Amino acid sequence: MKKVLIVDDEQSILVYLSTVLEDTGYATCSAQDGQEGLKVARQEKPDLVCLDVMMPKRGGVSLYEEIKRDPELRPIPVMFISAYNRIRDLRNPTAFRKMIPDPTIPQPELCMEKPIKVPEFLEAVAELTGQGAPPEKD
Repeated sequence: MKKVLIVDDEQSILVYLSTVLEDTGYATCSAQDGQEGLKVARQEKPDLVCLDVMMPKRGGVSLYEEIKRDPELRPIPVMFISAYNRIRDLRNPTAFRKMIPDPTIPQPELCMEKPIKVPEFLEAVAELTGQGAPPEKD
């Protein structure tokens, strides 16, 4: 069973995404800010991280940089999910380099805007976790 870490400061988003994923056959773990997200990522070694941009204590971009600098966590794909309008900058190579000038940090695998469309979200999760198609529920 593939595991997805959801990092978002909104409890309703954590519950919603966890429910959608668990109902489709994924295991989930969650964190409400970037600091906690890094700790959970190191403990759980998820197959995918779904990450909000704007959060207290430590934002998503900072957490993303830390994940991609950590040799153990670097291979984990990251999907940004945010209503934050700068999510478009994460998709644009020039704007991304202005946000994160370190050339060793790759662009995120995917950026999705809230509110998510469940079929597209599950398709992206399946692809990023190597499932190929959403898993069948037992």
